[in-house]
Amino acid sequence: MVLFRRIVTILITLLLLNLLGCKSPDEPLSMQPFDGYPLLSNLEEIKSTLKFKCVDTIDFKKGQVIADIGAGNGYLEAMLSMFYDSLTFYIQDIDPVVCNQVAIDKVLDFYQEVNGKPFTNRFIVVNGTDTETNLPYKTFDKIMMLWTYTYLKDPKVFIKDIRNNLKDDGLFYVINPQQEEDEYLKSLRQKYGWNASPLEKQISDIIDCGFTLIRISRNYDSGDYHDPIIMIFRKTPTMP
Repeated sequence: MVLFRRIVTILITLLLLNLLGCKSPDEPLSMQPFDGYPLLSNLEEIKSTLKFKCVDTIDFKKGQVIADIGAGNGYLEAMLSMFYDSLTFYIQDIDPVVCNQVAIDKVLDFYQEVNGKPFTNRFIVVNGTDTETNLPYKTFDKIMMLWTYTYLKDPKVFIKDIRNNLKDDGLFYVINPQQEEDEYLKSLRQKYGWNASPLEKQISDIIDCGFTLIRISRNYDSGDYHDPIIMIFRKTPTMP
């Protein structure tokens, strides 16, 4: 009888794992960071994280509406809210497992406690797809894409949608580690369908979608993760 119960338990466990869509290590996994999202209570560590992601180079002004594409659980927006007031953040991600109201509220509650007072910013959760942001039309002063461009499966389709989301004078921030064309990038394209474009192609594709590159720089102080490239594009008045 005991053996029968053990067998039943094992079978039920295997069935649940199958229903939950568990994947083997060789299958495509979530595009979320391999080390997860940090919950940091030390102010210097928070500042260091913002610097590593290069968002300390972005000038946020009160009243602006900002979207972060591939934002996960919104931890960066929560950290930024300790230093900036009266902003509206759209926290956008394709993965509803991490980008959902419950997960984001948990992160916001944590950082508001660290901050010692409530945030004045607004936070709106949006789940997109491979081809659409699902963000509102002509709404945003700034749209950020941090460590995300590599994972776009059809960059031009997606970037044109981003262009529609920006106000006429809106800015598009693309921040990525430097990636050279090699066999590893080719394997990413073949295995997962990601574009994994090198820098030159990223720039040309974005310009083709109706943007002008107004600034490009490199952050040599963010750590050893390929010294991220910071690109700022302005929405052109009309499509070329």
